[in-house]
Amino acid sequence: MILHRHLSILELLPIAPSSISTQKLQHRLTERGFEVSMRMLQRDLQSLYEQGCFGLEKDSRSKPYGWSINAQWRGGNARVMSSEVAEHYLLLEQLLPQSVPSDVKQLVHIKAEQALKRFNDHVPDWLATLPKSSLKVNIDTQLVAQIEHAIKHKRAVSAELYRVLYDEAHWLKFAELSFYNLVEQGGVLMAQFMVGKLHDKCYQMPVYRIRNVHILQKTRREPSTEQLKSLRSAINKGMSQEAIELVIKVPTHSAVNQGFIELGELTDKQQIDAKYVLFTYQTIDSEQLTDELFKFAHWLEVVKPEKLRQRIVSKLQAAANIYK
Repeated sequence: MILHRHLSILELLPIAPSSISTQKLQHRLTERGFEVSMRMLQRDLQSLYEQGCFGLEKDSRSKPYGWSINAQWRGGNARVMSSEVAEHYLLLEQLLPQSVPSDVKQLVHIKAEQALKRFNDHVPDWLATLPKSSLKVNIDTQLVAQIEHAIKHKRAVSAELYRVLYDEAHWLKFAELSFYNLVEQGGVLMAQFMVGKLHDKCYQMPVYRIRNVHILQKTRREPSTEQLKSLRSAINKGMSQEAIELVIKVPTHSAVNQGFIELGELTDKQQIDAKYVLFTYQTIDSEQLTDELFKFAHWLEVVKPEKLRQRIVSKLQAAANIYK
């Protein structure tokens, strides 16, 4: 009852610089069915104000005090952000792929900042323990625009590629490349291309490993069906295409249970107890799936199939042996 009353109080407070008096707020609460004394309402407001995580502002220049919500904490006519919505925004900001447009990232970041204020600048424990990607990819939008231009107008380009030769990394200058596609894989923007006139193979490389692109006065080389087939084969090398039933055990407060991570077609979901949920997926067994599960292995458990579970166990044991 107290929680509902507090939420109604927060929803009735106007956005600063507008404010509302305690008397008028009491009247509006009565209209909503809350019988609350003036003294109790004053205690509620002071308590919410002192917690510092609801954006309350108090105008104490004269009595009775005026109360409002900080405009930066709650924009427009939006309702007060619940703790559940706040958790979702914080989690969404962590899981956004690097290839998402910058304007979308900015909107999510603004919401995440508001969500953090909802928790008084303390991220919930279960969110703080989520794995964070060690790879930060900054996409050069001008570079992407140049590649897209070359693809659209079927032009060859010169560029430098980041390659590792004999265990040493180098930026290598290529006099002629033929870009023909941009694709996203695992949140990383990949460029597909052919090299020069003497190569018959197709290649794929992350865009962040390409620099100094210059459009040439040459028409690009077009890959044949066989060349594209060989590229797909190379990309999928080592990947099994076997359909499996994947069963995993995850914490109730997890990215999977919040709906932010999907590992296939969800066919069943069972609440084991207050702490854990069992998910069943129809999916494809692949190295990519194994890598995803291994990445979350400190909080996600593979229950079946047994061969996939053992694959994860072997990777964990190998990692443990390295750190002995």
